[in-house]
Amino acid sequence: MGEVRAVPRSALIEGTIDRLKSEIVSGRWPMGGKIPIEDELVEELGVSRSTLRQAVQALVHVGLLETAQGRGTFVRGTHEVDTVLTRYLADAELRHVLETRRGLEVEAAGLAAERRSRADLDRLAAVYERQTAAHRDGRAREFEQAAVEFHTAVVEAAGNPVLIRLYGSMLGPVRDSVRLGGVRRPREHYGDPGHARILEAIDGGDPKAAREAAAEHVTVFLAALAPTGEDTP
Repeated sequence: MGEVRAVPRSALIEGTIDRLKSEIVSGRWPMGGKIPIEDELVEELGVSRSTLRQAVQALVHVGLLETAQGRGTFVRGTHEVDTVLTRYLADAELRHVLETRRGLEVEAAGLAAERRSRADLDRLAAVYERQTAAHRDGRAREFEQAAVEFHTAVVEAAGNPVLIRLYGSMLGPVRDSVRLGGVRRPREHYGDPGHARILEAIDGGDPKAAREAAAEHVTVFLAALAPTGEDTP
């Protein structure tokens, strides 16, 4: 019987990286979504915690994943090229990010109203329900996470891979703007009625209404910024 040789640790890490990347590229882990917890991944992949952590850190380094202390690890991009734009946006002024975000989300909402599938609508409705429940129960972090997932789901429903990639590069700043919006925007907007209007328009197949609802929604964030353009509370 031949000798059984141990797989080199570096090969295990590379293999784990490839398997994690396949989950991202396939869409099983959607852009902006939270990946499974460590215990689940260790069991599913059959690797040690140390190997998994090194693989995750490698994908964080190239910009495909993002770790948020106390909240988990999120999908931030689908290709290493996203890293360049992501790092540039990290130093951009929030107002400029919001203006760019508005342009992308308005077009995405209109396209989603034209192209959405039944699966897209089901996903949007499910995320919206989670966001509404988190707001009702005062779970701010879960509310913010669901808000980002909602916008990501709208963009992906647009069916434009270039738009999806550009928006994916902005997820960090988008998440920051959602968090800041919870502090600065008028209280009557905190429950995100804008999301309800966007969802209704997309569900109804009304591109014009979807674009108008998306534009109004992001404009609320812009209006909440100080007139001087300050970007910090």
